[in-house]
Amino acid sequence: MLRSEELKQHKEEFLESTICGMFHKTALRYPDHIAVEDEEGAVTYRELDEYSNFLAKHLKEQGIGPEKIVALQSGRQRNTIIGMMAVWKAGGAYLYLDDLCPDARNQHLKQECECEIILTRDYLSELGMERMEEYVDDSSREHLAILIYTSGSTAKPKGVMIEHRNIMAVVSNFDRLGFCDTDKTSVFASFSFVASVCDICSSLCVGAALEIIPEYRRRNIDLIVEYCREKSITIQFLPPHMARKLGKYEEQLNLRALLVGSEAVRNLEKKNYRMLNVYASSEMCSLISVYEIQGGEKTYPIGTVNPNLRFYIVDDDGNQVKPGEEGELWLAGPQVTRGYYKRPEQTKRQYMENPFSEEPEFRRLYKTHDIVCQQPDGNLKYICRKDDVYKIRGFKVGCTPVEEAMMKCPAIREAAVKAFADSGGCNILCGYFVSDEEVDVKKVKEELRKTLPYYMVPTCLLRMEKLPRNRNNKVDRKALLPPAELDDHKLLEKLY
Repeated sequence: MLRSEELKQHKEEFLESTICGMFHKTALRYPDHIAVEDEEGAVTYRELDEYSNFLAKHLKEQGIGPEKIVALQSGRQRNTIIGMMAVWKAGGAYLYLDDLCPDARNQHLKQECECEIILTRDYLSELGMERMEEYVDDSSREHLAILIYTSGSTAKPKGVMIEHRNIMAVVSNFDRLGFCDTDKTSVFASFSFVASVCDICSSLCVGAALEIIPEYRRRNIDLIVEYCREKSITIQFLPPHMARKLGKYEEQLNLRALLVGSEAVRNLEKKNYRMLNVYASSEMCSLISVYEIQGGEKTYPIGTVNPNLRFYIVDDDGNQVKPGEEGELWLAGPQVTRGYYKRPEQTKRQYMENPFSEEPEFRRLYKTHDIVCQQPDGNLKYICRKDDVYKIRGFKVGCTPVEEAMMKCPAIREAAVKAFADSGGCNILCGYFVSDEEVDVKKVKEELRKTLPYYMVPTCLLRMEKLPRNRNNKVDRKALLPPAELDDHKLLEKLY
């Protein structure tokens, strides 16, 4: 395990290298460590380095180089990680295509990115992968490395352009998450999501063993636990609704750190392993801030921002707010990505020159659209998305504070809030919840009125078997439908 003085030197190397260069140094340091394992087998650091040399040489011969995009459609297997590393070594960037997505979407992305090569399972199998000792690396810190497509609040998916320097800026924070060479980490997220980038690259840069959770296990907590137990996983990421289910398996696991994020984290009980609330975004190449959950709290802040970032909390006019006041979070630093692929207008709206600093490393900033406030202890508290602020009876209401109040009801396991406009254009606040037992919604409303202003208490509360979720395991608010009685406010109050 790296000693403290070695750790400091190791961190400095991240800020001067690319993912390829850092991985190669790690492979020389730990050649016989397991690098990546799937259900069919494993490759060591030396093998991963040498197989990716072979594939990188092949890709270069096919014309892949800087700013060229290669599609990866080879599934959740170790050869996909070899493919990622090979694309980077050839100087190119990868776009991961998930077979669970509609074929029409994948075809659209391949056409938009002008992918001439698609690395499928068959392609890699027919190529006949061999090991090659001769090191290949045409990567550069300013080269495009990854395209992560996210629909965000728009109907059409948009590709976030991530460069090598962004990746290295993020993984230089590996010590905040506790990654080290003795760990067995896992990748839960889809390879098409930015969360996987942090998991994969952090692990491969410090010499840990990366376990790929198979697709058929990802939506079943029992199968995830079984896999983690068999593989002796020490660091695991899960979305909050699955993290809560994990608690009853505490004694069966070898965990020392559980990372939780992707949406609001609530009601986690203290365990014998560290629990870290992580806040991230694709446009910042994943990890932004971290908060260590100590237990005894119902809700948690999103923590302190990575030390290599600057943050600003601003009002609607772009002026910094006073300490403790709510505002939109803006971020500057080496994690700020290039922008959106072939979307100059959207890039211009979300990225801008930093009006608060002229320092070169902080010259650009990203506007998150997230409303936060800084608490006296320095931690940031997440309030809500800027898009999820509704005008209710003339007042601005964010979803998150209402959901947090609903979650204080012991019977409620999950909660989501959304406003719908009735036929007269009046916004009606509706609350949705999941519980294991029947809940008297009138009593819940009475409790909510004790802590919330009257205009923040939902007009109706509806019990659901489960909340709808999107591909990223986040609550899909678009799929929440209004009750049929939306125009009859008194009936809504009576029925729900």
